[in-house]
Amino acid sequence: MTDLMEPTKPVNAYWLWLGENRESLTKEAGSGKGSAVGKLAGQKWKTMSEAAKKPYEKKAEALKQEYEQKMADFVAAGGVKGKRRAEKAEAKAAKGSKKARKEARAASGQPKKPPTGYWLYLKENREAIEKAAGSKKPTLVASLAGKKWKAMSDAQKKPFEDKAAMAKVEYQKAMEEWKKNGGGQEEGDEEEEDEGEEDQ
Repeated sequence: MTDLMEPTKPVNAYWLWLGENRESLTKEAGSGKGSAVGKLAGQKWKTMSEAAKKPYEKKAEALKQEYEQKMADFVAAGGVKGKRRAEKAEAKAAKGSKKARKEARAASGQPKKPPTGYWLYLKENREAIEKAAGSKKPTLVASLAGKKWKAMSDAQKKPFEDKAAMAKVEYQKAMEEWKKNGGGQEEGDEEEEDEGEEDQ
């Protein structure tokens, strides 16, 4: 069964006008910076007559009605209103929590988990892989790198895996030393989870 896609809330009349006039507003503002364009646009929109705003308000109302109908159909089909927004908020909160844990761990002096053979390979060949992928987008680069890594022979992987094994030994020694010196006892499980060093 295909996942239901929650309808996207439409923009209001102001944003419709801004989208249509962004190029001229950017030129007038003398900057493509969002804050500069937004400030000028806001000033112009406030001084526009009701007649000038009416076409955009009419279009915004039509989009709103269309959205409400789509939302009603979405809910009738079993969709949950607001779920996408809640998921985005959760993902943002999780990201912030993960960053906070990493910062706390770094401040405590906890050794950082070493990279795997795959990640060493990716780091050493990232530029070439980005060119082959035609993008620097992490997901695309990682996908192509994963395919290349899986296709490599054991002999080709060995130099990277040997380096990873050495780094792991050093990491384990450093962790033992850190724990002997009173390193946190409650962070071990999180440390494994947070690094996300996924073996390919």
